[in-house]
Amino acid sequence: MTRLFALVCGFAFLVSSSGFADEPQKAEAAKPAPGGVSFIKEIAPIFVQNCIACHNPKKSESKYVMTTFAQLAKGGQQGEGVTLIPGDTEGSLLVEMIRPDGQPRMPYKQDPLSPDKIALIEKWVKEGAKYDGGAPNEDWPTVLRRTTPVKIPEAYPVTVPITALSFSPDNTEVAASGYHEINLWKTADGAIDRRLQGLGERIYDIAFSPDGKWMATASGDPGQFGGVKLWLAEPNGGGKPVRDLLESNDCVFAVTFSPDSKKVAAAGADRAIRIWDVETGKELVTIEDHADWIFDIAFSPDGKRLASASRDKTSKVFDVEKKEALVTFPGHAQTVYCVTFTSDGKQVLSGGEDNSIRVWTPDDDAKQARQVGGFGGAVFKVQLTPDGKEFVACSSDKTVRVFTTATGAAVRTLSGHTDWVYAVALSPDGKTVASGSWDGEVRLWNFADGKPLRTIVAAPGFKPPVAAQAAAK
Repeated sequence: MTRLFALVCGFAFLVSSSGFADEPQKAEAAKPAPGGVSFIKEIAPIFVQNCIACHNPKKSESKYVMTTFAQLAKGGQQGEGVTLIPGDTEGSLLVEMIRPDGQPRMPYKQDPLSPDKIALIEKWVKEGAKYDGGAPNEDWPTVLRRTTPVKIPEAYPVTVPITALSFSPDNTEVAASGYHEINLWKTADGAIDRRLQGLGERIYDIAFSPDGKWMATASGDPGQFGGVKLWLAEPNGGGKPVRDLLESNDCVFAVTFSPDSKKVAAAGADRAIRIWDVETGKELVTIEDHADWIFDIAFSPDGKRLASASRDKTSKVFDVEKKEALVTFPGHAQTVYCVTFTSDGKQVLSGGEDNSIRVWTPDDDAKQARQVGGFGGAVFKVQLTPDGKEFVACSSDKTVRVFTTATGAAVRTLSGHTDWVYAVALSPDGKTVASGSWDGEVRLWNFADGKPLRTIVAAPGFKPPVAAQAAAK
């Protein structure tokens, strides 16, 4: 399993052996409820983790959607009418395909289900395949998510990858992604200040509004849930949740505010860009033009256009008011992870899997102006300095690099991370750079000379093995 797969497909599997995982995983091995096996408590968690990523309304392999009980029982093109026969394990195609000798055996091209899980599903079918939720047409993964508590430990048993970073408006804190939460760390000493919870498994983006009043988050449980939440930002960071702007069936990867702070936009695995009014929460715009996941979006300085970066190997620019695509840049020819406008709005910077940043002009038929290279791996994030004269970018080559915007000339390389760097952020005053890596480290750097300021192990309460052993003695 590659790092990039784990980046967008969740990381609970990385830490389950340490006891740091969602409650649904524990439910798989739960004992049958009195009166029989419970679909919601025992069967649904198995399907969530092994099936619905490929059998949902957006991606229905073999035309089989499993996210409502009615569709699950009906089947797809390979099992119309016989997928689930209550009381008949031998006649139910659902049971046949999860057995080791199933044709085709499910989960497809993945490890087979364990014998105890297969036995539990068979027992449920034999008992009548009862649905103990509400209506057969309801979205049962949503029911499962809302009714299953997520336990976030006071002290993390392991570190988790840092996939999102943002400085508070007053520069005193850096907000970092955690496990179902955002953790705010003091830039002065690296101490934890607060933990904001109630989010998806992984937080993919954090944005503060230019006026400093709001904070927005994009998060998700891969293949299950995605959300955009609006928070009221206090003077020293984010604090009070205001409203949920979106709940979807898959991850939301990007969120950003318009320059006037009146609009907030988000995009993700459903390939749609949505824009809301910040004050009211009313959805203003929905744009669907990409053929695959959208990893990043950015408003132009005047707020009239929006740029995007997608897994469909393109970057696009849209007219916000007309809700239409203006131009498509195909120059990367590989997945595009990040995008931003130059401060004058005349050019776009996009970076991705081709180990480079490309600067192109949307008003000149997306003509490429220059290619900025030197990276030893995929480019995950790019951000301009407050004055727009330089930009920073982070990469899987374990570095953060600084370049001049006008020419693309390399200024300096910030080295020290020992793992892939997924997130980078500049403080509003332009004096500090924050970078976050796969191994859970957040590093702060002095932007003027690139010297390291401090390293934060961004996992509340985590004690490295050596430290933990020493404390136990």
